[in-house]
Amino acid sequence: MGLDGKTAVVTGAARGIGYAYCRRLAADGAHVVAVDIDDPADAVAELTGGGDKLGLVCDISKPSQVDAVAETVLDRYGRCDILVNNAGIFPFTDLDHVTMELWRKVQAVNVEATLLFAKAFAPGMRAAGWGRIVNTGSGITVTQNRDLAYLTSKGTVHALTRALANELGGSGITVNAIAPGLVATEGFLGRVRTSGPSADEVFARVTAMQTIKRRSVPADLGNALGFLVSDDADFITGQILHVDGGMTRTGA
Repeated sequence: MGLDGKTAVVTGAARGIGYAYCRRLAADGAHVVAVDIDDPADAVAELTGGGDKLGLVCDISKPSQVDAVAETVLDRYGRCDILVNNAGIFPFTDLDHVTMELWRKVQAVNVEATLLFAKAFAPGMRAAGWGRIVNTGSGITVTQNRDLAYLTSKGTVHALTRALANELGGSGITVNAIAPGLVATEGFLGRVRTSGPSADEVFARVTAMQTIKRRSVPADLGNALGFLVSDDADFITGQILHVDGGMTRTGA
């Protein structure tokens, strides 16, 4: 799509959907900064194409560490052109068992970090008159009525996406969210192994409800990102793009 010279920052980038985002951005020519709580060095070393590649370790629930990442990016590249807020945690919670400590942790990682990174990088996008912010939402907001803290956090991400689009649209910045369905990632497979039905059983149930009868893979999300950050999508903002094989067929 032609991102030569653009700098992209991706959180939750060491594996899964975040790594698929990095691969697509690098293939399209961008400098890629991969941010993760686990050292993303090995993932960064495997990226091909594009410009510079940099891996940074960051606990995004800690504002001081977000500030440190932003300072490093701005010192090295001058600005961030493409911000992909992908990192998230999804411990199962319900009303009877959720603790305030866990509730606040989910909101800090899934919601507050999205705001902190936007605050850090939007000024440079404004100055350049061009920017892309893409958040990772979730189809869970319309397809499932449990998982209390995670569902709430992703609904808030969708609302924050629209609020940022409203505020930044006049500056040449688009803000959208990609809402995946169930994706075969290490994080999901690790969660399934701890309890409940097998991954095969879960995917069979989900794909039966999709119009496209196959499992979603991280590259499906990377392809959607490639479009949203391109100039071809410069009239699209404030949207929640459900990339789930037709699982979600109404708006959210």
